[in-house]
Amino acid sequence: MVGRPRTHATRFTLLACTALALSCTFGCAALPPGSLPQVGSAANSMTISPALPSVRAGATQQFSATVVGLPNPSIVWSVNGTPGGNSLAGTITSDGNYTAPAVLPNPNTVTVAAAISQQSLSSSATVTLLNPVPQLSALSPTQVDVGALTITVTGANFVNGAVVNLGGMPLATNFVSGTQLTAIGTATSQMVGSVQITVTNPNPGSATSGPLTAQIVQPSQPNPPVLTAEAADRFLGQATFGPTTALITQVQQSGFQGFLNQQFALAPTAYATPAPSETNVDQVQNRFFVHAITAPDQLRQRVAFALSEIFVVSGTTVANPTGYTQYLTALQNDAFTNYRQIMQDVTLSPVMGHYLDMVDNGKPTASTDHANENFAREMVQLFTIGTAMLNSDGSQQTDSTGEPIPTYSQATVEAFSLAYTGWTYPTAPGATPQEYNPPYWIGQMVADDANHDTTAKQLLQYPGVANGGALPAGQTAMEDLNGALDNIFNHPNVGPFICRQLIQHLVTSNPSPAYVQRIAAVFANNGSGVRGDMKAVVTAILLDSEARRGDDPSTANPGDGHLQEPVLFIAGIYRALGATTDGTNLPYFAGTMGEPPLEAPSVFNFFSPSFMIPGTQLNGPEFQILTTATALARANFVNSFVYGTIPNTAVDFSPLAAQTSNPTQLLASLSALMMHGTMSSDMQSSIITAMQVIEPGSTQAKQQAQMALYLVATSSQYQVQH
Repeated sequence: MVGRPRTHATRFTLLACTALALSCTFGCAALPPGSLPQVGSAANSMTISPALPSVRAGATQQFSATVVGLPNPSIVWSVNGTPGGNSLAGTITSDGNYTAPAVLPNPNTVTVAAAISQQSLSSSATVTLLNPVPQLSALSPTQVDVGALTITVTGANFVNGAVVNLGGMPLATNFVSGTQLTAIGTATSQMVGSVQITVTNPNPGSATSGPLTAQIVQPSQPNPPVLTAEAADRFLGQATFGPTTALITQVQQSGFQGFLNQQFALAPTAYATPAPSETNVDQVQNRFFVHAITAPDQLRQRVAFALSEIFVVSGTTVANPTGYTQYLTALQNDAFTNYRQIMQDVTLSPVMGHYLDMVDNGKPTASTDHANENFAREMVQLFTIGTAMLNSDGSQQTDSTGEPIPTYSQATVEAFSLAYTGWTYPTAPGATPQEYNPPYWIGQMVADDANHDTTAKQLLQYPGVANGGALPAGQTAMEDLNGALDNIFNHPNVGPFICRQLIQHLVTSNPSPAYVQRIAAVFANNGSGVRGDMKAVVTAILLDSEARRGDDPSTANPGDGHLQEPVLFIAGIYRALGATTDGTNLPYFAGTMGEPPLEAPSVFNFFSPSFMIPGTQLNGPEFQILTTATALARANFVNSFVYGTIPNTAVDFSPLAAQTSNPTQLLASLSALMMHGTMSSDMQSSIITAMQVIEPGSTQAKQQAQMALYLVATSSQYQVQH
């Protein structure tokens, strides 16, 4: 690997820009016709107009420079000190016509300056960049029933954070692209008839589009039958960190799709900002468990956790708590967006940049003959397409000799590594941007185009790939990065490769090829021509017929399901019993089971998605970390939870103790809550026998409840979730 440079190249700036409009005046004497005045010898000045304009993204603004005392001056225009500007801050022509960038930078102000360097004359204007005014062109559908709704709007000038409004009521909105948004919400009976749909872009410069009209009608179909508690419980085992009695009732009442819509509409649960005294990820690990156990947006938390097991970073390398908090927040925020958005936000995360050496990865020089390949390799190998070409059902394609067909070559990795050059840590507030900024963890990495390789690059080649998979020479760091990510995102492998892993994390370790193919088809097209729509993919995974077989015990397949990994195992027990916690000691217990959260041993995570259970032909990724020692650690944790004391954990056993007078009813309750009603008769008999051994007395009921809970939680029937 190429090490990070130890020195920083000296930069020379064309001019110094100030935050307000400046005028520079120099005294001078009268000069002969045609001669240039000397600095300090005559009165010269330069001013820019307008001085403090606001410009919307993608729009233009004409600037003019007025120079007193110089005939026909040759003016150099710049943006943020770069002559002619760039794609991140905006560009400006030789005659002062500025074009704002399509995506607002952070902060959303730039400095446009004019200079006559020979005369040391300069002047600048501060430009405030605003989001564009959104435009609507179409709705789908144009007619919706009263009740839960999903609507897609198309148009132009949408930005991340845009909100679809139904009759003036904001809906939970997913940003798909600058031309498409999807939104979910509820249409009430009071809205029956025509209702206006608009889109509002967020600040800076918040603006609302003109309206289109949709029709709200009363549903023609009766409400679906109420789900069984067992089916709701099983569904929640896949869509959350564990069922609770309240959520089981909610799913029964709303149905699967209704529950998903409700979860999609919930805002992300924010992570607390690490205190200045925090120097590692310990407290972030505790907060992770608190989110898993108590956060209302359970589906988002579960999907973000699955994404973290694909886009792996580790506190063993990046121990900064602020950085890790920012990374987890990004995965939460992106869980229901688009996989292309996730790819970009992960790529530009300073935590990922630090972990896989993309940060400060400069263009090759005389002393470094190649760029660092670490991130470039893992992005294709682990995060998107894998090493072998796949069919749409996830099976490998083979050549004429029966060998797998590689997806990329070493030359491809080298080309990607060059495409990713020129990025450094975010610039800290008040700091001056450098070629290699010091570590700073808030925000996205920033580009230094002078440190970016601008040669042409040949990336992945596949049928239909744009430009034959090539990036042209002369592009900026951002242009090359976008081109590289688009090249990967549109590869046919992404859908089957990623969807299979998401199915494994949420539903079953052994999805059938047909299941993978169905979800990959949704990844390729959400029904409205959008690729990578995470809401559509998650919905399809959880509502697929293969995911839902087993809701009725008569349709159960013994090969379905998966071993609960330690994080799910711990969180599920806490949630089932309604325990409260601040997370203390839970990372320790998970570590003894082989999965200390946020501290994966490598970018390959704690276990491989292709791990086979020894002696079988079944995938069982989580079994890779199940050993004699970690199995015992699971039992020890349950013992501590049920019989011992875990710091800052509180659990009330009285609701279970109240049912011990009827052991059969108690076990039915535990079976429904923790095993979706699948507890075997042999298991019930064994637990009742164990409960009867407990001596009568004032604590008998509690001890019997504890005994029953301990035996259920340590059983294979509970730990392997079907």
